[in-house]
Amino acid sequence: MQDILDGNNEKEFEERSDNIKDDDLEIWNIENGHFQSIQRKLMGAGAKLLAGPRGTGKTHQMRLTYSTCVNDFEQSSKPVAIFATFGRYYYLEPMLGKASNAFSIFHAWVLAKILKGCYEYLAAINKSDLLTEIQNEYVTAEELDDFIAGAELARYSELNTHTVLRKTSISYVTRILEFVAMRLDKTRVVLLLDDAALTFTPDYLVEFFDIYRSLKSKIISPKASVYPGTTEYGPRFHVGQDAELVNCWLSINDSAYGEFMDSLIDKRFNQYKVTIPNTILEIYKYASFGIPRAFISLLRRYKDSTESSSQAKFNKSIEAHIQYIDSEYHSLEQKIPQFKLIIETGYLFFRKIITDLVADNKEQANHKSIVIGIDDRSLSVNRMSERMLRFLTEAGLLYSIGIVKHGNVEDGDSRNYRRYIPHIIFLIKERAFSTSRGFNPQEILDKLNQREKKHPLRRTLQTLLSNNELTNLRLDLPPCQSCRSIRLTEEQKFCHVCGTQLVKPSAFEACMVLPINVLSISPKIQQRLKKELSIHYLKDIIALQHPKSELQSVKYIGTKRSEQIIDSVRTTVDEFLS
Repeated sequence: MQDILDGNNEKEFEERSDNIKDDDLEIWNIENGHFQSIQRKLMGAGAKLLAGPRGTGKTHQMRLTYSTCVNDFEQSSKPVAIFATFGRYYYLEPMLGKASNAFSIFHAWVLAKILKGCYEYLAAINKSDLLTEIQNEYVTAEELDDFIAGAELARYSELNTHTVLRKTSISYVTRILEFVAMRLDKTRVVLLLDDAALTFTPDYLVEFFDIYRSLKSKIISPKASVYPGTTEYGPRFHVGQDAELVNCWLSINDSAYGEFMDSLIDKRFNQYKVTIPNTILEIYKYASFGIPRAFISLLRRYKDSTESSSQAKFNKSIEAHIQYIDSEYHSLEQKIPQFKLIIETGYLFFRKIITDLVADNKEQANHKSIVIGIDDRSLSVNRMSERMLRFLTEAGLLYSIGIVKHGNVEDGDSRNYRRYIPHIIFLIKERAFSTSRGFNPQEILDKLNQREKKHPLRRTLQTLLSNNELTNLRLDLPPCQSCRSIRLTEEQKFCHVCGTQLVKPSAFEACMVLPINVLSISPKIQQRLKKELSIHYLKDIIALQHPKSELQSVKYIGTKRSEQIIDSVRTTVDEFLS
């Protein structure tokens, strides 16, 4: 998405909540029933899982909760709020195959991040005396920072005797958090654990939710942001029993959706109402599919377009955003190559849904058709179909709206259909809501505003995928690295033929060997880096002992440009592994 970030610094177009200042976050906050309910759940008692695809506002909601609790900490009703982000978990992934105590280090890293968040909260509410008292009694902020950095930089040997690794435990952290609550005369501590869906390291993910479950108490209420569909919680964690699932992703069918989008425009983009036609703004509400980040991106693409007509600007913005969504979805094939065939087949499945709904809309004069029902029995034939649907849901391509029965129960002919809404922008692109040959945004909007047809389109897995496509709903596991025998299962640890320990595909290592041409730097600078420093891959930059100074040894790279290169590496790694 770098192409829409270059050359513009209007703060209202910042798409990531991490980069928005607290003051702006509060000014731009939208207060409607849906999001007020989320705030109450985040500040209230009990464990919660805040679910939604990327860009739906999970970080925004957590940061808003934290900011409110800090600003109003004198109010007895406001809990102690501790914010910690785990987005850099993937830096610890290579440790799984190289350090015998990898899980101990990961366990301590999670607890250290929570303690660091506790110290930051105390500093934010100006309780320096209490912060000093805790550091004197337990561990210092410097020790926490050193351990966190050591874990993320793979300094495993240095960590074995580290104070944080020796001292931190669930009971240790619980004691500190409850002590803080007592001293501040608070009855509750909420842990706001952002980026907790450790998608590419399922072993760590299970460990993380064991920690999450163990921290939960009458005083401590953990809250974690996760992705819908693909978050694996492990055998000891049960959604609904150990934590309540809270949906952050607002459906376009929700009665509050229009109000929410109107508030977003009024609070953050009111000045652009004059320059962007209202019908196009209204269509963008649907095209963003309940994802605020997507709406911001569409507005920015339209505003920055050099095209002369509104039709060209609109078409280009829709096409560019679809390309971005496609790229994001297919990037999963690199990140988790064992699921490559399932991900590819999932996209064919999704496109067939779009094709069928486009055709169905052409037959509807007074209704729109945006829901498809998939026969549940047809999905049970292939267990990998579940994985396929979960990837599509996580990527925001399908929105699940539950199961409905169809048919006569008494005759034994009833069937359960899983209902989904596919991403509306694809239906717009394929002219599902257009009847005339030309560009008529009012016609598109009128169709989108129509009532849905009473009975959604019904399909089976087998009518949406051909027999050849169905055979690709399987894992694409690498063979044994020693004898080249095919692996039998994803969980297999040793080769069943030669007994060699099998190496798991690593998303982090796949990211490290990306060529430097993926970075937002000019081809000439890339050539100089290759020639003068033998830098060809991301790992070559990350491995530099003193990156800024070493990069500045290259001709035409000064302080500012070296910082830009380092920032570009960091952004590329974060986006690849997010």
